[in-house]
Amino acid sequence: MLWQGETGRGVELSELQLEDLPAGLQLRLWREGLLADEPPHCGRLIPCRSPRVLLLPARPALWVPRPLERTAGGFPYQALALEPEELALWCAFNDSRTLEAVARLVGVSTDRALAFVRRLAALEVQALQLRGRPPRPGDPGLARLQAPPRPRGHAATDLRGAHGETRLSGWHGDIDDAATHFDRGETTVAHAFAQPHPALGGETFGARLFGALRARFGPCQGTLVEVGPGSGELGAAWRGAAEGELPRLHLRLDASPALLGLQASRQPGTHALRADACAPPLRDGSVDLIVCNEVIADLCAVPWDGCAPVSGTPQHAVAIRAARYGLAPTPGERLYNLGAWRLVEAVARLLAPGGAAYISEFGGLEEEPTETSQLDHPEVSIHFGELAAVARALGLQAEVAPMAALLGFDPGARWLSRGSFEALRCLEPGLQARAWTPASITLPEPVEGLRWVPVTQDGPGPVVTRFWCLLLRRP
Repeated sequence: MLWQGETGRGVELSELQLEDLPAGLQLRLWREGLLADEPPHCGRLIPCRSPRVLLLPARPALWVPRPLERTAGGFPYQALALEPEELALWCAFNDSRTLEAVARLVGVSTDRALAFVRRLAALEVQALQLRGRPPRPGDPGLARLQAPPRPRGHAATDLRGAHGETRLSGWHGDIDDAATHFDRGETTVAHAFAQPHPALGGETFGARLFGALRARFGPCQGTLVEVGPGSGELGAAWRGAAEGELPRLHLRLDASPALLGLQASRQPGTHALRADACAPPLRDGSVDLIVCNEVIADLCAVPWDGCAPVSGTPQHAVAIRAARYGLAPTPGERLYNLGAWRLVEAVARLLAPGGAAYISEFGGLEEEPTETSQLDHPEVSIHFGELAAVARALGLQAEVAPMAALLGFDPGARWLSRGSFEALRCLEPGLQARAWTPASITLPEPVEGLRWVPVTQDGPGPVVTRFWCLLLRRP
């Protein structure tokens, strides 16, 4: 990496690039002072603040990331105390004034201002850059940190089977932090939007989902099975929106005793069922509606190269189903959503005539499943094209729709940016992973510099545009 300590600008280069720099890259590096024989005239450059940095005016201090100490969960933060002159300089930096102009405005020497800039532009801080011209709005280069690669999450070794398949049944059964589980490591869209939000017209995720499914399938007056109800907030909001249209029987199927207990406290009148989501102990044709929200990425995913597998292996189970459902294996090894296929098989068995199901997760219509790398357990995206083909082969009517379109998310509504959320989580470790807005968040001390972005950009929870829904009906 080339790093210019005077300006806080850097670039990572491969060995090949270092040996023979392309002309365009050379020009860029010269402009940024990374190849110059002498440091640039910093007084004529423009101090540009990183959007990752927050100001804590009551201390006063800057709340800045520690980029060289990156973890799977993001960057740790530290407080940099500010002298009165430094506070005045920071507040005068507006991404358009030169350093000399800022120094004159504050009434300090350019050398004094430059000393402060050097402190903030250091490689271990990266709170500020000096640039030759103002940045364009939302310039990602200001938020980008020169840092080690993000390490993989520390997943336990027993979360995979002997043939490389993901296996999380034991992991879910061992959850013991039900109240904080979906804030710390397994945040869902439903959890982030469990409180009323402008993106959903002032409704909660659960209430909006109830309205969307009621409009498509009519009211559920028989048996509802909620597969993987999480913390119980979605079901509670659903029941609140349903009012006089509650199902005759509402079952909560989960592998976690702790989550089942939390769900019960939020959904009185419902019934717990500890069971395997892919093999529910229920009678064939006995269920009128199945809701499975953001669960199937945790189900078994199997690597397979398309070759004839050994009988009895997970790969053999994939091969049998691929042939049965008309799914042609692609060349080379890739992951297959065996657990999600098995869940759809269970849905086809359980649905009564006219019954319906909603299944959602992150993935795509033709996207080959990929495993996340930052979590402490393997989650795998869903190939919804294949999942829908499985459903149709089982005699179900199947439609795939983007979650954002189904629930009517307003793409212009705003929430806290991911960078600001990570900074606040370091400042206030108990902060929940919610879709915070300026009106909904309360902090223990004043904070300046928070960024609010459209819900289609990274925020406290998963981005809804990455999620799809499979809507099923038994004729």
